[in-house]
Amino acid sequence: MIELQNIKKSFNDKEVIKGINLSVDKGEVITLIGRSGSGKTTLLRMMNALEIPSEGTVVVNGETYTAENKKSQIKVRKQSGMVFQSYNLFPHKTAIENVMEGLITVKKMSKQNALSEALQLLKKVGLESVKDQRPHALSGGQQQRVAIARALAMNPKVMLFDEPTSALDPELVNDVLKVIKDLANEGMTMVIVTHEMRFAREVSDRMVFINDGLIGEEGKPETLFTQPKTEALKKFLNVIEV
Repeated sequence: MIELQNIKKSFNDKEVIKGINLSVDKGEVITLIGRSGSGKTTLLRMMNALEIPSEGTVVVNGETYTAENKKSQIKVRKQSGMVFQSYNLFPHKTAIENVMEGLITVKKMSKQNALSEALQLLKKVGLESVKDQRPHALSGGQQQRVAIARALAMNPKVMLFDEPTSALDPELVNDVLKVIKDLANEGMTMVIVTHEMRFAREVSDRMVFINDGLIGEEGKPETLFTQPKTEALKKFLNVIEV
């Protein structure tokens, strides 16, 4: 589903990703963990062509892209839905209008069909009752679930999450976690950048520890938590709440 082949990325003279090979199978849920600045988000953004590798190849659902070819980047971007830490909802639109926007402007649906589809997606994330509320009236967890519904509206083959719970109060994390777990149970392929180790441990099929722009370790959550092989992962787990 996703293939990263010898990926490197530099910003000016600073090499952020130093040569990563990673495969994500269809239906697999992968979490990327590691210290801030280790390259997790940059790696995730390259899966969506929001960042372009300095070297290497990215393949998503059979589509690849190049730095020079904008059309190839758009083809890759259409394969995935991206959910950001900051929600990025349109503040002047209601929850249902936020979900409808892409259905109308990108998928060219009629307003009536988009309304019906958006309502089903809000039901899916448990937010039918707040469909007419604008973002400022919603909790952070509700806004994030609207953002997930909006991403799902594009019928993505892969869902990419950049710190989906880090901006939320602890009591709201479980609502977002439930939606992501439901997607996992439906077989959605997902890659998630997170600092929430309990969240990662519960939702992941496989965890990938990014350390200084390289894959330090990868494996099943219980293995990484109970039998870390490298000193870097041991130190990382010792300073976070697991």
